[in-house]
Amino acid sequence: MEKFLARRLYGRDEGVKGGSRPAIIIATAGIAVGLAVMILTLAVTRGFKNQIRDKVMGFSQHITVTNYYVGMGAVEDPVTCTDSTVNALLSKSLIEHVQPFINKPCIVRTNEAFHGFMLKGINEVYDRTFLNKYMLRGGFPEPEDSLGNNWIILSRTIADMLGLDVGSRADVYFMQSQVRIRRLTVTGIYDTGFLEYDRMFGITSLNLLQKLNDWEPYEYSGLEIGITDIDKVDYGYGQVRDVLIGVEDKTGEDYLVQTLYDTHSGLFAWLDVLDLNVWIILTLMLGIAGFTMISGLLIIIFERTATIGVLKSLGASDKTVRKIFLRLASYIILKGMLIGNVVGIAICLVQQWFHIIPLDPANYYLDSVPMQVGAGWLIILNVAMFILSMLMMLIPCAVISRITPSKSIRFE
Repeated sequence: MEKFLARRLYGRDEGVKGGSRPAIIIATAGIAVGLAVMILTLAVTRGFKNQIRDKVMGFSQHITVTNYYVGMGAVEDPVTCTDSTVNALLSKSLIEHVQPFINKPCIVRTNEAFHGFMLKGINEVYDRTFLNKYMLRGGFPEPEDSLGNNWIILSRTIADMLGLDVGSRADVYFMQSQVRIRRLTVTGIYDTGFLEYDRMFGITSLNLLQKLNDWEPYEYSGLEIGITDIDKVDYGYGQVRDVLIGVEDKTGEDYLVQTLYDTHSGLFAWLDVLDLNVWIILTLMLGIAGFTMISGLLIIIFERTATIGVLKSLGASDKTVRKIFLRLASYIILKGMLIGNVVGIAICLVQQWFHIIPLDPANYYLDSVPMQVGAGWLIILNVAMFILSMLMMLIPCAVISRITPSKSIRFE
């Protein structure tokens, strides 16, 4: 009976009848807008966090091993890493990749300008997937190329600043006890859209920087370690510490092991602030949607006072009448949620594919608003939205128990 009467009140084909129609339209719109905004909020937040985290990992992997002097930005003292150390690290369950690197400050001078930045030396075991993904022109030199170690890859930001392109040759100055100059050929231009890094890093041969530092083949600025599961980075940190415990560098100090959350703490603290904003927006949207639903259902109840009185006079209990109106509310909520899902997901996919809404990389680290839609959190959001909305509908339904048949019918 509850289902039949709820459908009659809602209207099977022609929609809600009588003066209740505007209220129900507003309530449906409130649910739709609220859910769409929630979807967009979560999609943008997840997109921001995941894209920025992926770009940070692309530059430095999950865990970095240096000595304390390099970690604090002081004069270079190398990390000694033999094959036995690498094998010991790779034997751990979470560790899947170990790559050495050398960071060395330099100044590139051209006829147009000069610019100082950090030159990162890598070798053949370095995971180049990230850099290849964002390579605009050119790329890494092939082993058979005649360049040897005399090559450099620049970001588009640095290349435009210096007036360089693929094939250009540039004088690179290294400030040591005496200034050393190397003429390097630009073999690639990359652009990650992460301006914070693009204007700070260039890529070159690890062997070149080892020779400039007069280091042995097993000495580096540090190691970058990739793990199989970013969500277990703390456990991976523990596994690295287990291998390196008791091992000292040339200065007699223990090695400094840091996760990407340690080396980029300010950036991830900023991202954590977004989580607080998300909860505030979700709460506000749920409140707005709930308010419109409560208002709409109250209007229907007051308009159907006579109907409620007749049902009670025929023997229907308060519980039965409440079920009728709760079922009616569920129809409104489900329709609003359907519209909200279609609108919210559509906007996310359009932005994800076409990048319609731009951003300033200097302020937001990305060149367009990132949106990431996931089936898991969408299902959780919809289920939570429906349950909480139905619980809020108990408030207007409490009015039903105060309606008596004699007064409601006489009033009509």
